[in-house]
Amino acid sequence: MWQVYTRRRRIRWLAIGFILILIVWCFILYKSLNITYEQDISHSHSSSLTSISSFLYEIDNLDLFIKQTPVKYNYHIFYYPWYGNPEYDAGQYFHWNHRRLAHWNREKASNYPQNPHEPPDDIGSNFYPLLGPYSSRSPTILDKHMRMIRMSGAGTLSVSWYPPGMADDAGHPWNDLMPLLLDTAEKYKLKICFHIEPYQNRTADNVIYWSDYILRQYGSHSAFYRYKEKGFFYIYDSYRISADEWYQKFLSNNKIKQQAFFVGLILKSNDCQQLVSSGFDAAYSYFAANGFTEASTSQRWSSIVGICKSIPFIPSIGPGYIDTNIRPWNGETTRSRQNGNYYKQMFKDLPKVNDKIVTITSFNEWHEGTQIEPAIEKNVSKNIIYESYHQGPFTYIYLTRELIFTN
Repeated sequence: MWQVYTRRRRIRWLAIGFILILIVWCFILYKSLNITYEQDISHSHSSSLTSISSFLYEIDNLDLFIKQTPVKYNYHIFYYPWYGNPEYDAGQYFHWNHRRLAHWNREKASNYPQNPHEPPDDIGSNFYPLLGPYSSRSPTILDKHMRMIRMSGAGTLSVSWYPPGMADDAGHPWNDLMPLLLDTAEKYKLKICFHIEPYQNRTADNVIYWSDYILRQYGSHSAFYRYKEKGFFYIYDSYRISADEWYQKFLSNNKIKQQAFFVGLILKSNDCQQLVSSGFDAAYSYFAANGFTEASTSQRWSSIVGICKSIPFIPSIGPGYIDTNIRPWNGETTRSRQNGNYYKQMFKDLPKVNDKIVTITSFNEWHEGTQIEPAIEKNVSKNIIYESYHQGPFTYIYLTRELIFTN
């Protein structure tokens, strides 16, 4: 009887010990997931698991997070708020269902599909976002995006913009999102400038009108980016409007020139002179495909600075380029990410000039594969396979921070 009693006591104590070990193990697991950003992440990589875990939870101490993730406001990252999904956008997807574009040569076009994509598994990108096919109208998504951008070290978003009621062919209007975007950027102490797209019937005159509208509507917001006390505007495809038209309108609107800094797109170094004669304040290159244009060729940037000496040249760097899920015939423009080495080389080629501004193409242009936003590995079928980053979803968020602060 005594032996049976002793055996029962031993079993009881073993069970209690096992339960205590299990409780301790669960507590350790919980603490490992519930990151509070007490550690300094400003210039370091974290493992993919830690990055995803810390990102999925709310930040316990926002002031500490901001303090430990400094940013540089002269790094402008292109941001696209044009995505939509059924939950937030009246039962529809926008941009994730982008159609496959036809080649301009009819004979070549017949060799490639032209049907739209069918989200959520089939999207118009060669990568698949960690956040899924999200809506830019989701306050939760915008908050996570601003947190990611803060983590990347870039301090200014250059937001793609169309006038009220206008959008590109694959999207819908989003100017009404600007107040929420500005407020969320302010929460994370980020700044916003505007990337004016080639909207329908765009002229020099109405670009100036809409720039003035932006200044009046948003210029007083604390997150509104100013350069030399002026609003800052990138004008995509500015060359589609003649230099003479720009010059005449800038000349007759001296007020806007006192309030706004205009940056025009160049394709080659000689375009700088045209921008100067047009009245632009600076030039940028935008394209992340190295060698796609002379201005996007990083080995030429130092020379272009000298050629554009009367106005600043703002180079655009990117982690790679691939758009074959919307332009299936455009494989020759693909630029492999090379496990981050392509991106590193573009940073290395940045001109050594004072007071420089650098643009990053992009945070979330998923169609052209230039995004640094986290992506995940996803295999849907043998015909739908998405690429992934070599060190996990947050690879390019942390690599961007490292390169910004070591450049």
